[in-house]
This record gives sequence, C-alpha cells and structure tokens, in this order.
Amino acid sequence: MSPELESIASAFLGSAALTSLLIILAVIGTLNPYHRPAIPLAAATVVILASTYLQSISSGTSLNLMSVRTNLVVGALSISDLFYLGFAILTALIMQASLRRRPEDPLIALSDAESDSA
Repeated sequence: MSPELESIASAFLGSAALTSLLIILAVIGTLNPYHRPAIPLAAATVVILASTYLQSISSGTSLNLMSVRTNLVVGALSISDLFYLGFAILTALIMQASLRRRPEDPLIALSDAESDSA
C-alpha cells in the first residue's frame, strides 16, 4: 500500500475510533432509568476494536492497549488537521454574510417617509 493511502486509511480508522469513544462517553453521561445503552455501547466498542485491529495489521504492530492509544491519538491528530480547513470555510462564510447588503424593507421605507412628512 502506498504511504499516502496508508496515511489516509490511518486517519480514517483513528477518527472512527475517537468518534466511537466520544459516543460511548456521551451514552454513559446521559444514562437514565429508561435508557437502554447496550446496543450503542456494543456497536461503538466493536468500531473501536475493529479500527484498532485494522490499524495494527496495516502498521505491523501487535494488538494491545498501546495500539488502541496510538489509534486514538492518530484520530485526534487527523481531526485537528481539519481545523484549518474548517476555520477557512467559517471565515469565508462570515465574510460573505457580513458583506452582503440587506434587502430594502418596505415598512422601514414607509416609516421613514411618514417621519419626513410630519
């Protein structure tokens, strides 16, 4: 596998594991008597284990807690790499919204005309 493709796969697998960990934390944090968290917790755990297993196979390391940690760190770093793109898009949207002229409101024009005639 090429290094570029391996880097993309590693970022995807790490991001999936990190997102699943955040889902597990959210499910645990919002427990209530009517909540049945077994299926979401099991699914998120399977995603973490599967992505860590695939990551350890592609990197040639053994499957242990250190590989889970490495997978989560790779996911956090790959998500943080997207911050620059998100900041650029958000800046462009804010500039577009702030530079746009508002359409002329007929009620404001009518009230201005009435105040000028009085």
